[in-house]
Amino acid sequence: MHYLGAAALRAATWGLVRGRERVAPLVPVCPSRSYQVIADDGTELYAEASGDPAAPVTYVLCHGYALTSASWCFQRAALSAHARVVTWDQRGHGRSARGPATNATIDQLGRDLLSVLEQTCQGGPVVLAGHSMGGMTVMALAEARPDLFGDPVTAVALLATTAAPVARDPLQGLAHRLGPAALAGLSRVPGVLRVGPVRELTRSLVSWHGFSGAADAGLTDFLLEMIESVPLEVLGDFLPCFRQHDKRAALSVLGNVDCLVMAGAADTITPCGESEMIAAAVPSARLVVLPSAGHAFLLEQPGEVNAQLLRLGGDFARLRTA
Repeated sequence: MHYLGAAALRAATWGLVRGRERVAPLVPVCPSRSYQVIADDGTELYAEASGDPAAPVTYVLCHGYALTSASWCFQRAALSAHARVVTWDQRGHGRSARGPATNATIDQLGRDLLSVLEQTCQGGPVVLAGHSMGGMTVMALAEARPDLFGDPVTAVALLATTAAPVARDPLQGLAHRLGPAALAGLSRVPGVLRVGPVRELTRSLVSWHGFSGAADAGLTDFLLEMIESVPLEVLGDFLPCFRQHDKRAALSVLGNVDCLVMAGAADTITPCGESEMIAAAVPSARLVVLPSAGHAFLLEQPGEVNAQLLRLGGDFARLRTA
């Protein structure tokens, strides 16, 4: 779902194919430890921890579709000064293995998050944050393991996400009509078409869907690099699950913890109404709408996101500054 339109139109129309590689974060943070997490189906997932291992709270950050854990670079840098921070690449993204195509589901991502928690966190308190598809991942965990919400999970942040099925704007509709088979076929096309007017058109699409207005060229390039780093097969694997996604019944579980819901007023991928629906269903939720922000407000307005996440950590995070 995350950048579904931009990624799918790129793949379907121009077939931009690129090899698997790591996208360097804009704000480097030296990890204190890296992990090879083994999911319940044997898939290897890459995770990193930064900050003080003895910090009183751990933030676990879940990225969105067609991105990598590098999308959290600004938050990771800010939070690491006050807390322990775990970032991880969802299956098929970044440095995590793809796993079976049949396991490219939101429910599996929830189980992957459980594996990350079990293998990188020693108890609580834990703050879970999910952006776009990462928010769906958090909701899937809440549905499968409601007992975790309260202890060790004490707070949740859902950013630019939805609890309901995704089938909305024309670009997303195009992606679903093309389906995984078309994307998988394009992924076998030899060569890389990443130069000249084709790439400029792609940059324009990414900027339009990711940001609220004329975006900084460096941010647009960074966002585009992440999208291009994800194999087309993976984009195709996940497409069907977004129409099937429905975690509205799981929202009641989030009432057991502090809950932050954030939206960008200019988000064309997950409009504000999706976040408003989530906030209305969770009594403990605090809704924050950023007036001049698109879907990628993690990058567009990092200062406000960082402040809200630190506030969510509450007294635990403030222990580091006392």
